[in-house]
Amino acid sequence: MKRYADLAVIVAAGWLAAASVRADGPREIRKVVPLDADGSLSVETYKGSITVTTAPGGEASIEAKIVPDGDDEASLRRAAETNVKIEGGGKSVSVTTVDSGARHKGWFGSDDGSQPMVHYTIRMPATAHLRIEDYKSTTRVSGLASDLRIKTYKGSVDVVRQNGGVELETYKGEISIAFEALTKPVTLETYKGDIQLRIPASAQFEVDADTGRRGDFATEFEMTTRTGGSRGGAHGIVNGGGPRVSFETDKGSLRLVKE
Repeated sequence: MKRYADLAVIVAAGWLAAASVRADGPREIRKVVPLDADGSLSVETYKGSITVTTAPGGEASIEAKIVPDGDDEASLRRAAETNVKIEGGGKSVSVTTVDSGARHKGWFGSDDGSQPMVHYTIRMPATAHLRIEDYKSTTRVSGLASDLRIKTYKGSVDVVRQNGGVELETYKGEISIAFEALTKPVTLETYKGDIQLRIPASAQFEVDADTGRRGDFATEFEMTTRTGGSRGGAHGIVNGGGPRVSFETDKGSLRLVKE
């Protein structure tokens, strides 16, 4: 009888633990750290959203909201055990989603649950560099006057008022980038994603688009030369030339739109 009583205590404790996790719900984390005007901020996460705006001053404000993606016990536990690590200050700041929940085994095998969504809201100096590495988040960046580097597997990206270089890599994401000015190189790589660049009509730049045999390139700009490369694509000069817009894909598309 004692054996069954002990088992009942264990089961009851598990129920209480699950109820505790469920009661917690979303969690919010806030932190303000110094960030130099010429410093850099990096974000590494899996899914959710990343919203970055700029503000004067020498600091970065980071807010994160961790939300369970499911109401089963395993997903709630996983959300409770997911944390946000914010490190550094001054020259460099890193923000990382830390998932500790993918290590549990239930009585009937592995049950890791669904990884939670983490929603980031970040304010930083406009002249600091920004790097984002993500799997499938919704990313929005506004007013950056410095270099932007984004790597996402299948997330969506919306950038407005960009005034710096861009390096972007995605497998099959939906990407839109609107430039306030195009003064630095832009490098884009995708397997089968769709990328749209909105560029001032008077901007001076070069185009080197390698679309392979199944990719697509379209532009509203007149190019002095427009020839296909060895793998197909377009190569030319717009308004006398300037920074290079490089694009490489297998089955994706690039469209250049006049602003």
